[in-house]
Amino acid sequence: MPIECPRCLLTNPDTSHTCECGYDLMSHIQKRSLASAGALRKHDQGGQEYGMSKEGFLLGVIVIWMLLTFGEWLRIGPELKTRKPLNLLTDSILLSLTDMAGALIIGALGWMVVWIILAYEGRRLRPCPKRTTLGVTVVAASLLFISRWIAPDIQIQHVVHAIVVLGVAVFAYFAGSRQWLGKW
Repeated sequence: MPIECPRCLLTNPDTSHTCECGYDLMSHIQKRSLASAGALRKHDQGGQEYGMSKEGFLLGVIVIWMLLTFGEWLRIGPELKTRKPLNLLTDSILLSLTDMAGALIIGALGWMVVWIILAYEGRRLRPCPKRTTLGVTVVAASLLFISRWIAPDIQIQHVVHAIVVLGVAVFAYFAGSRQWLGKW
């Protein structure tokens, strides 16, 4: 795996011990070999579970679903005088289940995007898939719930703002990781 010189930012093969500019690369080679040995030691321990447990993930999904149900109940609560409370409760449960299913799908897609980006960059997958999926699910569920409160003609403005913010965030990520604007 090539080594980047910290002085001139030239990429050198890992077999060379000095850069063309004269910088000694041995300290970087030693750090890399120590880091890989530490990773192998952690991998050999094996008995320790990595990331979020299935029970924790399920509890997070249930909490999100309960919050969505409560929020839908509050949102359609003014109709309580004109409709039966049981019908409102079933409506809020069904609407929250629909939002939850959409949020879980978006969460799974979010994990897939993280997995593809990390695989493209050649890194070992470090983030916990359950934790990443749950985080994206929380954001998606909140956005789906908030979109029910916003008038449809204003939603387009919010979508455009979100796309612009995501575009700036993606550019900043790639500019930092690919060093388009120099070393940060």
